Amino acid sequence: MPVKNAILIAALALAAAGATGQTVYRCGSSYSAQPCAGGAALDVSDPTTPQAARQAADAAKADRKRADALEKARLAQEKNAPKAVVLGPAPKPDAPASARPHEKKKAKGKGKKAQDPEVFTAVAPGKPGKK
Repeated sequence: MPVKNAILIAALALAAAGATGQTVYRCGSSYSAQPCAGGAALDVSDPTTPQAARQAADAAKADRKRADALEKARLAQEKNAPKAVVLGPAPKPDAPASARPHEKKKAKGKGKKAQDPEVFTAVAPGKPGKK
């Protein structure tokens, strides 16, 4: 792992060294490597020191170790955790067909539909004062 970190830091240092030689121009609300009329040159050098880069890499490595340890502890807790128990009323057994009023009964006789619904007739209220 230390070799990979050293290679990564060296690659980043080389990339940063190459980027410092470039000049960036601000042309209105856009940025370009080509100068433009009325454009202003910007300083795009990386202010990060090598010491700060090492500190950041060390902090990231320590964070990674802590995260791995926390994940390992969580997985062990999940493995040893009791299974969830759902408490509540026991399900009722199915009622016999005769005790199910919401189900339609079979029609008796020819051409009759299964249990026709009751007929509902709306009645307008009488005039006020009359009963």
